[in-house]
Amino acid sequence: MSNGDFGAAYDAREPLLEALRATLELKANSALEGVRHIDRLVFRVKERDSFVKKATKVNDDGTPKYANPMVELEDQVAGRVITFFRDDIPIVRERLEAWFGAVEHEVKEPAGPKEFDYESDHYVFVISEHDKPAGWSGIGDMPTTFEFQVRTLFMHAWAEPQHDLGYKTPGGVELDSETRRELAWVAASAWGADRTLNQVALRLNAFNEVH
Repeated sequence: MSNGDFGAAYDAREPLLEALRATLELKANSALEGVRHIDRLVFRVKERDSFVKKATKVNDDGTPKYANPMVELEDQVAGRVITFFRDDIPIVRERLEAWFGAVEHEVKEPAGPKEFDYESDHYVFVISEHDKPAGWSGIGDMPTTFEFQVRTLFMHAWAEPQHDLGYKTPGGVELDSETRRELAWVAASAWGADRTLNQVALRLNAFNEVH
């Protein structure tokens, strides 16, 4: 397919993706009902231009990265929950896995103790037949899964801007050493603040239980 063909195909399915987004958002809210310390829960449908750009990616040898991106791209519908504290993440994991049944779960974190970088829980869930909107089966090559991320406030505060600043430099210009160090300092600060806030919350909760 050409870019235009992918765009037209995506336009045709976008209303169905939006209907699915609304259903999954309601279902996820039900799954997490009563869980404390959730800042927000959101779902989105992938933007058309973003889908076309990803669908037409090629490997180093020039071959298409995806054989059938209309099915393979799992983030056409994606959700995210942001918690206040790190200790809330296991609770959210348990609820989501019980309701949706994880196909894939990956904890993305820095490779070593001296590194500070992107952190997030990434899930892939199957789109159940019950959640598919009317007309879903009438369009061929619809996705079978959706993505979901779980982060704390500080993980999110670092992840969103660094994606643009660290990976999308104008013209693919290599970052200079000072800029890389500045970004590393921000990442380390977010990492430290995240853990410190969690420890403070634990101490205050323990104090309140005693008193």
